[in-house]
Amino acid sequence: MAAETQVLIDNEKKYIAKFFSDADESDVKKVDLSTLAWAKHTLTLSGAASPNFKIGEVITTAATEHFLVTGFTAGASTVEVVGWDNTNKKATTILTTMSNGDAIVGGVSGTNTRTVANSGAFIGLEWNVLVTKIMWATIGCQVGIEWDGSTAEKYIGEFGGNGSWSMPGNEWPGIPINATGDGSEVLGDIQFSTADQSGTDSYTIIMELKKQAPGFDVPAYEENASLGYRVDYVLGN
Repeated sequence: MAAETQVLIDNEKKYIAKFFSDADESDVKKVDLSTLAWAKHTLTLSGAASPNFKIGEVITTAATEHFLVTGFTAGASTVEVVGWDNTNKKATTILTTMSNGDAIVGGVSGTNTRTVANSGAFIGLEWNVLVTKIMWATIGCQVGIEWDGSTAEKYIGEFGGNGSWSMPGNEWPGIPINATGDGSEVLGDIQFSTADQSGTDSYTIIMELKKQAPGFDVPAYEENASLGYRVDYVLGN
């Protein structure tokens, strides 16, 4: 038996993935919003940052972990970041392997006087998405898809046979998160459960999510003027 997830698109605006399984599943997490590209997180510093970070610059901790600055206020002791693949110059799943005391070096701002103070325990923002499209084909089973929530989970839908939903327009803007409770930052994660699954029964589902600000977005470059930097729109510059 196997379960596979193939990510087709993961950018600042949308996430599209194909899910296949021929296993019996119960509340199996398929989408963790905190791990998507452009999911914003707050990194805590040991004190007020000096110098100021530049929005849009790549910062490095412990010389190996890379992040892109998406938001910062002058003199703050926190900085808003997303995960960054410095080799391929693109946003990616955020790393959480830094430790307290790790040095922080900006690609523009240079070595900061402050160090990491939260050992990878990022403060998550309110990640928000809409389900805008689903295509499904099931063989011998049904699949329940739910929004996760630590207080109450809510169904997106129950799917059997084959078909498609498409809701990208103004009249049908998408299915919003209506679960409740964000203990352990699970609110809005997506999980699958199967019913009547046996033998070689399987499903293939393709789902599109529209990412919503402020939890997902490109850097607020225009705020660089207040930080003493020129305003430009080049990632990592």
